[in-house]
Amino acid sequence: MSCGRGRGTANPTHSRLLQTESGRLLRQCAGIQKPPRSRCLKSSNPQGSQNVFAIEIAFCAGNHYYRSSNHMNDHSVRPPDRTRLLIYLSIAAQAVAWTASGGDGAQLISVSVQPGTQVMPRTVFTQKWTMQNTGTTTWSPAHSGYTLNLAGNDALGAMPRSASPYASSYIPVAIIDAGTSVAPGAQATFSMDFTAPEKAGSYTNTFQLNSASGTDFGPQVTVQIVVPQAGSTNQYDRARAVSYANNYAGYVCTDGFFWTNGSSYTNAGSGAPVPTYVVGDDCAHFISCCIGSEAHLRGGGLYIPSRASPTYGEPGASRLVNTVLIGGGWATEVSSLNSMSPGDVIGWNWEGDTNIANLDHVTLYVGNGLLAAHANSHLDVSATTWYQSSTPGCVRHLVHIFDSPTLAGNKLGQNLVLSWRTNWTGYSLYSATSLAPGAAWTKVSTTPVTVGTSKTVTNTITQNAVFFRLVHP
Repeated sequence: MSCGRGRGTANPTHSRLLQTESGRLLRQCAGIQKPPRSRCLKSSNPQGSQNVFAIEIAFCAGNHYYRSSNHMNDHSVRPPDRTRLLIYLSIAAQAVAWTASGGDGAQLISVSVQPGTQVMPRTVFTQKWTMQNTGTTTWSPAHSGYTLNLAGNDALGAMPRSASPYASSYIPVAIIDAGTSVAPGAQATFSMDFTAPEKAGSYTNTFQLNSASGTDFGPQVTVQIVVPQAGSTNQYDRARAVSYANNYAGYVCTDGFFWTNGSSYTNAGSGAPVPTYVVGDDCAHFISCCIGSEAHLRGGGLYIPSRASPTYGEPGASRLVNTVLIGGGWATEVSSLNSMSPGDVIGWNWEGDTNIANLDHVTLYVGNGLLAAHANSHLDVSATTWYQSSTPGCVRHLVHIFDSPTLAGNKLGQNLVLSWRTNWTGYSLYSATSLAPGAAWTKVSTTPVTVGTSKTVTNTITQNAVFFRLVHP
């Protein structure tokens, strides 16, 4: 059995050792076919860096072994007796330039949001990565060219800044900002928007460059923020809703079920690719998981009742929008995308019926004019052209989900009656005599009374000004 193209004594016509400027030895293979699925990587060794070591990997009959060496300046090293791939790593290097076997290479130059930056809950922010092309291939622009792709799960409600032209691309992607090609040695900036989650903690998303041929290359880069404890938080977590959509647009939801033909469902297995062997009708179930509180993985955190247990949420598009969201006091219809926020919902009627009660389909609005949906499944497609191009007569309904309950007030004699919807659980009424910074807010001692679908608190009107707000612990 041969190993690569050589076995036994190395053929000097096939391999030779070259000395780099830093004194390290690189093995250069000439005319030797690489083993299948292998990738040749090398890293630069900036002048003065320490702790440089080499790893030799020998491919033989599908197996490999490795060994490390610190004798990088030993010019007497003899060529190994098998075709080998040398990978040089510089541990102390501040920036590592990676070159893949196809001539693609990249180095991270800078980021706009430094790791560990504090970002308040609900804040939408932009991360910009500037990368240098250290390879020999020119980077082509747009989605069909070189992109920066999410690697792993999304935890920050990633929102691409341009619509995807592909029906079945389920990865948030940043394209070259300038929209032009990037020659070897030149630099390019990739940008993406994010939303800070409601819950305090550290959050990280990881990305990696992807070539026009679909191959990942270069160093993995991140956006990492710290959300501080900020007191009262909204019940609806938009970052988690969008993250759920990003992570499961192409996969079966975390309850494991997938709805078919509007009247039945199949247990397809959580995280499995969305089924293509059945007609999909999973749109409302998917949106329920995105905005709701499915037991295995919480989405936005709303209470969405499960009408067809054991599947989570509401399986009907019209019922989800009209009965659960609008009728339940969670949302209201708006007239413009400018009034929408990431994590809102868009309903669709294919026949041009403008009555919101007659919806055929429902999608999640992920921000920046983009959609996510199940059956047919897609991610980051345009909210203004995707369906309209194939169904010109379709009508959309924009549904904005409230971040927190609305506090209503009515004067009744010498009393002020304050009320909010009962579906917003866990909130307490607080009062203060000033709106100045640092004003002391005190919990109102009166116990709320439930009247129909509202919680009410009656307060005696005084001569001095008193301000009220709802606080969620």
